[in-house]
Amino acid sequence: MDKKEYHKNIALQCATCGAEYAFSTDKDTGVVTCLRCNRVYYGGYNEIVKLNQKRIYDEAQQLVSEVKTDVKKELINIFKKTGINIK
Repeated sequence: MDKKEYHKNIALQCATCGAEYAFSTDKDTGVVTCLRCNRVYYGGYNEIVKLNQKRIYDEAQQLVSEVKTDVKKELINIFKKTGINIK
């Protein structure tokens, strides 16, 4: 089986303006600010992650679907090599 990496980077979005990768973090306080609309996330990174849960879930489901498809193809190939045809 070819090793395929199932690694995803999920861009977190600002809950106000939808900007991705547009955050600045104050290293002393951990407060995050959107550079596009200036929304301040006093809960820092964890607050942004919490507000992006649906996006994270959807991306995870897409990855699960990809893995299932690849595993199914691989199993079919394994069975074909043994002379068993699966439909």
